[in-house]
Amino acid sequence: MDPSASTRRLRKRQRFIAWLKRLVAQLAVFVERQRWALRRRWGQVGPLHIVAYRGFGTAERVSFHGRVLEERGPLVPTSPGDSGLRNLMRTLRHFRTREIPGARLRARLGRAMIEVLTDDDGYFRTALRPAELPPAENGDGWHPAELELTGCPVRGWRPVRGQAEVLVPGPRATLGIVSDIDDTILQTHVTRRWKMVWLTLVENAHTRLPFEGTSELYRALAAGGTGDADNPVFYVSKSPWNLYDFLIEFMERHGLPRGPLLLRELGLRREAPLDFKADCLERLLTTYPRLPFVLIGDSGERDPDLYLEVAARHPGRVRAIYIRDVGTGPLRRRQLAGMPAEAHRLGCEMLLLSHAHQALEHARRVGLAAP
Repeated sequence: MDPSASTRRLRKRQRFIAWLKRLVAQLAVFVERQRWALRRRWGQVGPLHIVAYRGFGTAERVSFHGRVLEERGPLVPTSPGDSGLRNLMRTLRHFRTREIPGARLRARLGRAMIEVLTDDDGYFRTALRPAELPPAENGDGWHPAELELTGCPVRGWRPVRGQAEVLVPGPRATLGIVSDIDDTILQTHVTRRWKMVWLTLVENAHTRLPFEGTSELYRALAAGGTGDADNPVFYVSKSPWNLYDFLIEFMERHGLPRGPLLLRELGLRREAPLDFKADCLERLLTTYPRLPFVLIGDSGERDPDLYLEVAARHPGRVRAIYIRDVGTGPLRRRQLAGMPAEAHRLGCEMLLLSHAHQALEHARRVGLAAP
């Protein structure tokens, strides 16, 4: 077979798929805007609320974002005894959102203030340059940012307030920790798609399980080699923002350090970065140029390859790479076997782990965690 002919067919197929995606996205935008126009015209919009996600930054610049949604009543707290059906209904409710486009918000952090508008999916994004940060709640680097809904393209709206948590690492921070979520701290079975979907739908924060020893490892890394550091922990996942509440509840339930989450926005019309996790890592290393990092992931997807690429692009910035072995095929296992040597050549260490305690022992030995 002519290789050039095969390449042309592949490119033609790729162009067709890209065209089809753009067409579907345009149809989705049209339908959504017509639905929104009808809701505005007939007043079918209920009370509103602001969903604010944890943000992060420095004393010079912080950023956070969130959504303005139609209030659908408070979620009933989960419990270990909840049935699969009850968990399913709660999960579906996270995805059945009614977003409010074109809403105007005012965000304040200390004396800094900015006004922003929500996009077609109800998301807003802020970037503030605070002249003076308000006091942290517990001296741990978390600062409150105030939000207020000041305008809305619907009749009869009322002002709504909210608050976002913004992390600004203090002078005791000596290390940044970036962790994947799926199959790294949360048993997800990401390589078995249908099982992953099933667990997401019918389990909750009480019944979903972390990997043993994970909370102890993360708390030790956050405390650092001195035992009293306030090292920031960032959680990166391709999971959608719709699962934010579930993930926060899961982390609090299992004693994981509080940290910002970097999740993905759903929507066909959104041009996602070519590699979402790579984009997030670049953002974090650029935001904190003086901090070295520990990168934690699993062998189920591209985490090992991605982390090595980051170590190559940022010499001296990656202290250690911890990869949980979740089982792979023979070819992938041979690839993984050569990666620790590549990491050593780049000036860092990569460990392939079967248990979090192996990473904890290594972190203590090299001074990343207190003995």
